Amino acid sequence: RYECKLCPKNTFTISGASSLEECALCPPGGHSQPGAGYCEQCLTGKYFDEPSNECKLCPKNTFTISGATDINGCEECPAGGHSQPGAGYCEQC
Repeated sequence: RYECKLCPKNTFTISGASSLEECALCPPGGHSQPGAGYCEQCLTGKYFDEPSNECKLCPKNTFTISGATDINGCEECPAGGHSQPGAGYCEQC
């Protein structure tokens, strides 16, 4: 008997899978919920949080232009700069 299975988190399939081998891994920086048909990337000002499997805002006084694969990708503002959580750039005083 044919039985469909959900691909695990951080993998995907467009056409469905009958085995885990048919699930493709998300590319670096990508993530997905179980059973997904595509992977998502974190956007500007956000980083991927592995434990929660979701994008979160970069902390205050950090930024990321294109999204980050983890919190270490949120760059600190240069001296004299500041930012709100989830920023894509820092402002100077």
